[in-house]
Amino acid sequence: MTEYARHHGAIRAAGADIAALSVDAPDASEALRAQLGLEFPALCDTERNVVRAWDLYNARERGGIAIPAVFVVDPDRRIRYRSIDATAARVRTDAVLAFLRGGAPPNGRTMVLPRLADWFRAIGNAMRSDDSKSN
Repeated sequence: MTEYARHHGAIRAAGADIAALSVDAPDASEALRAQLGLEFPALCDTERNVVRAWDLYNARERGGIAIPAVFVVDPDRRIRYRSIDATAARVRTDAVLAFLRGGAPPNGRTMVLPRLADWFRAIGNAMRSDDSKSN
């Protein structure tokens, strides 16, 4: 998401916008949005209806989470492009941006190597999630 945040202005200039989708509660999604400095909304699907309907539901991890994915939806609500990704391999943001500007659909994935700060944030988020379940 931070990569899309860095390209948010260029994506908007290409006539598109961004929304994140999370299965987390609104307060957790908003906290993450603020922590990462995201200028786009984080939509919440706590009942997991959308992630199931779009076949993005990963029931094996943390009680069921969304699989990383990118969708380009046109104004007529047709999906022009989708990439169902993995935690460590995702479609490149610059390739999606080139597609938005009229280029070919992105092909292939790039490895995502989290920074040390990302690991600590993920561990902290997991610990907070476990704490909230026990209360």
